[in-house]
Amino acid sequence: MRFLFVFLLAMLSYSSVSAQGIQKVIDNVMTNAENNPQEKLYLQLDKYAYTAGETIWFKAYATIGVQNLFSNHSGVAYVELIDGTKKIVSSMTIPLLMGLGMGDIKLNDTITEGSYRLRAYTNWMRNADEKYFYDRTIHIANGRSDNVKTKTSVRFGERENVCQIQLNSLSGVPLSKTQVRYELWSEGKSVERKRGNTNEDGVLTVGVNKKYKEAELKLHFENLEKLPVNKLVKIKTAESQNSVQLLPEGGKLLVDKINNMAIKAVGNDGLGIKAKVYFTVGKDTAGVIETNELGMGAGFLFITAVDAFAVRAEFEDGSSCDIPMPEIQQSGFALAVNNQNGSKIFTQLNVSPDLISQKEVFFVVHHLGQVLFVSKQKLTKDELVFSVDKAGLPSGVLTISILDDTFLPIVERPFFSYNTAYDLPIDLQLNKRSFTTRDHVKVNMHVGEASDSIRFGAFSASVVDLSPIKDSVALAPNILSTLLLSADLNGYIENPGYYFGAEGVKTRDLDLLILTQGWRNIDWKGVGTITPPTYEVEKALKISGYTKKLGRTKPEAGAKVQLISTRNYMDFMDTTANDQGYFEFDDLFFPDSVKFLVTARDANKGKKNIDIVIDNPEKPAVGENRNQWDERWDINTMYMDEINRSKQFFAELENKGLMEKAIAIEEVVVRASTRKKVAEYSSNLNGPGNADQVLTSEDLQNCTTLDMCLAGRLMGVLFTGGIPYNTRGNVPMQVVLDGMYIEGDQLSMININDVESIEVLRNANYTAIYGMNGGNGLLIITSKRGTSAMNNYVPKGIMTVQPQGFYINRTFYKPVYDVVNETQLNRDLRTTIHWEPSIVADKEGKASFDFFTADGKGRYMIIVEGLDLSGRILRKLVEFDVR
Repeated sequence: MRFLFVFLLAMLSYSSVSAQGIQKVIDNVMTNAENNPQEKLYLQLDKYAYTAGETIWFKAYATIGVQNLFSNHSGVAYVELIDGTKKIVSSMTIPLLMGLGMGDIKLNDTITEGSYRLRAYTNWMRNADEKYFYDRTIHIANGRSDNVKTKTSVRFGERENVCQIQLNSLSGVPLSKTQVRYELWSEGKSVERKRGNTNEDGVLTVGVNKKYKEAELKLHFENLEKLPVNKLVKIKTAESQNSVQLLPEGGKLLVDKINNMAIKAVGNDGLGIKAKVYFTVGKDTAGVIETNELGMGAGFLFITAVDAFAVRAEFEDGSSCDIPMPEIQQSGFALAVNNQNGSKIFTQLNVSPDLISQKEVFFVVHHLGQVLFVSKQKLTKDELVFSVDKAGLPSGVLTISILDDTFLPIVERPFFSYNTAYDLPIDLQLNKRSFTTRDHVKVNMHVGEASDSIRFGAFSASVVDLSPIKDSVALAPNILSTLLLSADLNGYIENPGYYFGAEGVKTRDLDLLILTQGWRNIDWKGVGTITPPTYEVEKALKISGYTKKLGRTKPEAGAKVQLISTRNYMDFMDTTANDQGYFEFDDLFFPDSVKFLVTARDANKGKKNIDIVIDNPEKPAVGENRNQWDERWDINTMYMDEINRSKQFFAELENKGLMEKAIAIEEVVVRASTRKKVAEYSSNLNGPGNADQVLTSEDLQNCTTLDMCLAGRLMGVLFTGGIPYNTRGNVPMQVVLDGMYIEGDQLSMININDVESIEVLRNANYTAIYGMNGGNGLLIITSKRGTSAMNNYVPKGIMTVQPQGFYINRTFYKPVYDVVNETQLNRDLRTTIHWEPSIVADKEGKASFDFFTADGKGRYMIIVEGLDLSGRILRKLVEFDVR
């Protein structure tokens, strides 16, 4: 497979001036593409929706360039789980080896149900734009500690919207007369805090002033088991109406020409809706365009100078609306592309009479900065036709640019190219046609073709029970829709998997989609200008910072800096700060839990009178969810089957000691006469003093260091190496000092005389409000007013740092039923039947893996995705019966 650089042949017929000019432009474009290769990232997940207590398993594929080759550009990728309030609740750094990585995200028992975003990117990808990051919406239910399902409705009024939220237990019992604390947020700010009570039917009614935009309700209450529950409800501030966009192909309508008009019909939920759009002139119908199920359609209109169009849309729900006609141009260019021919793409450039001349225009096909085809014609007539063979084009969102004689675009249009030569053939065989429960399944794969000299490839596979998720498999993002489509488009794509179904690629629907989307394109005006990238390539991790003269901003040039691992003090690195005091240690590989000592001495006397400032790289901001129309509320109600199944499976794991039991409420007795007074400015989110245990400054008298003083005095807390551990699970607790999260081993650095109070939070009724940060319990430390507990105890020329290292992925639990063992499950109700992240095809294209079926009967599906060394993409779905 080679790209069709026929522009080199076309140059033979050019005049020398135009040949040199366009060749220089192409050379500049290609040079820019070589210096700024476009990287893409895709994550295959084990399934499509989750519940608290489960794990999100993923395999990362980083590709580069037009051919989607495994990227050796970046060695580091970032994966984030973002909640409905745009807060990053989980973040990890994973290593990429030849473009491949893997990881997992454990969903703790107290995670709030709702729609979450899974975002992944490399530092290099930030140079393109955040809208090209891997970004998808997933739903997470909670039947672990929440146990409440909701039904939300909004009634729109003139001054306020009335939101009603039905609260029921998972079994359907209303939470009657339940007190609810709720907080109203708008545009990222808290604007109201109130309390309310549900009625006899468990319905909470909240009025929301219409002046608040992007309104969100955060609810806090207790369920029937007296466990604390958090809910998030987003409220529409205005009642949406069905609408239609009119989108002329190429951006313009030209008079006295046949114009291709695309339409996009959107329902009041932001999703596509079927519609018919009527174009009339007087009493005559000039055209009718009907959309597909996703609300997209296109049709041709002939427009004359005297036409005055009226446009009306009729929707499948019976409603209708009038639509303004886009402006009709007397002078200019219009484009019509025919992408339905099997072998060629035809492009017609319509030219207004006043622009007909001897000037040249250039027809350029390009993708990700790579020029694939160029030809030229003169503007000697009102219709120019260009064509290009499809056989030499790669798969993906390509762009047609018509350049004028100054080599700037006069009209552009993306189109989707699908070349079957970029598909990776596979023969996948199972050891049997059908299986029973707890049966052994062996999968043999053979990828590639006999003509391939090398068949090496990397793949991953998920095995799922189709009964609850069949539609999700067909419509959700996949490796084809991500690498070939959404990674190059910057708008919302509804049901991206729809376009790459088992029956083949839907080329007509893809063409309609492309007509209604923005896309990744070349900045033609900037061609030839070399702009250094803002974000550098990361091959590995690094720790960097500055050395400064003690107490001053002036740099300590030439300082001798040393990086020492606290796991092995003989493991260290040395470097020297430059004239600006900057230093860095690069090419580092360390896990996420490692801490380092950074020491610095001046170059002359070797003294440590130096301030060390460590760089804290800023992460990309979390903006609006471009897939916000995939967000859903009342998630527990939607996924009751999954909740019930996971609860049964968790119970089996707990009985076998393979999983800790769900967080349980411990009895907390608080007597008013003995309750200790806590500073009113405590950062405890539950309110000052609302804790399992409280120590005040009086309790800390006659102690020398804080960590030694607390050892043995905190219930359920064990100190190991100066770090507080929760005895429930033997896990390190989170320490919060005056609202700031600090490391547990920093307790010894806090002046005990500066401490006003310490609050211990271990039970779910106190930790739930902290979300994932509270999963292991917390120590809330409040310093005395007018003091800073840390300021006077920062050593000179030395500091402890714990940068985010590489996440060490866990191993998927794989039961084995052909041997008897003590951990064998009585009832196997796995929600993910199997996850196989590391499948490697050998030089002959062969690979295999195996697993055991669960106790669920029905239809199972194997989903295999990946690439070979040539960038050919594989997605294979295989169904089989379990009886």
